[in-house]
Amino acid sequence: MSELIKVESTRDPKHLDIRWLPNNVCNFKCRYCFPDSNTGTHRSPQDINLIINNFDHLINSYKEKLGKEKVNLYIAGGEPTLWKDLDKFIYGIKEKQDIYISLLTNGSRTLRWWRDHGKYIDNVHLTHHVKQADLDHTIAVADILYEHGKKTTVKVLMDSTCWDECVSAVEYLKKNSKTKFFIQVAEVIEQDNLQHYTKEQKSYMKWGIKRIPPLSWFWKNRHFFKGEIRYTESIGTFSNGKKIRAGNQTYINKNLNTFEGWDCNVGLDSIFINFDGSIQGACGEKIYGLNYAYNILDSNFNEKFNIEMKPTKCSQCKCVCAPETHLTKFKTV
Repeated sequence: MSELIKVESTRDPKHLDIRWLPNNVCNFKCRYCFPDSNTGTHRSPQDINLIINNFDHLINSYKEKLGKEKVNLYIAGGEPTLWKDLDKFIYGIKEKQDIYISLLTNGSRTLRWWRDHGKYIDNVHLTHHVKQADLDHTIAVADILYEHGKKTTVKVLMDSTCWDECVSAVEYLKKNSKTKFFIQVAEVIEQDNLQHYTKEQKSYMKWGIKRIPPLSWFWKNRHFFKGEIRYTESIGTFSNGKKIRAGNQTYINKNLNTFEGWDCNVGLDSIFINFDGSIQGACGEKIYGLNYAYNILDSNFNEKFNIEMKPTKCSQCKCVCAPETHLTKFKTV
């Protein structure tokens, strides 16, 4: 029987993705939020100079050791904009590094905050939660960011318990926004891992993009698609030689995400920094072949972080982080 034996990312190997959760503090309490994302047990960094310098050293290490030329930093949470020094961090790291910053946020900060600081963020995903957020405020924030020239997306979380309200929110976004930012819908991942959608609802979400900007926007912002922004893709190879081009959820949806024992490029092409500052895989996998994790909040990080970077031997039963399923990896004998 043919089996998957290799995954090769289509992303430029000179690119590095860093996903960082600076806190697990959130002003929303969505019923479907993933565990420990809004418990408030890990506050945002306090020493702004330390965190800027540590990130600078981390990025320089990847440039020197692995020849990375482009860094994409994805900041999420919790709610990252509740960090009072987020703006200072963005200014500070951009002064030191040519870095592309994406932000995943509920957009609840004031319009003044977004007018003042949104111009320094390159890509913003505004997640809209119909039971928590004010839709007119979400639209106003998205319009501000779009007018700043940023890649702006409003993603409606399609809660099956209030489905009609979610669909109405999508239509309201289309009709009441001044600008033509991206509108997407996304499935809610329940904590019990069960599907709670009807066949019709699944069909509605199959094509998640519900509106795209005009062609003039794509031409003006074509630099976004030269590496800064790319859909997660890879080429999967099977033991019989068959190949497939895999999209965002392909391996997970087809139950091809069992990579235990494989050599994986987590830690080389992508790293995840958790609420507590630990540098790892999104699954909690230790990286660099070590049995411990470095910490971006460590006051001695610059002295300690000077190591050989090598692939990681996967120890997970299932890879459930969509971006990491697409990292280059090989089944070893």
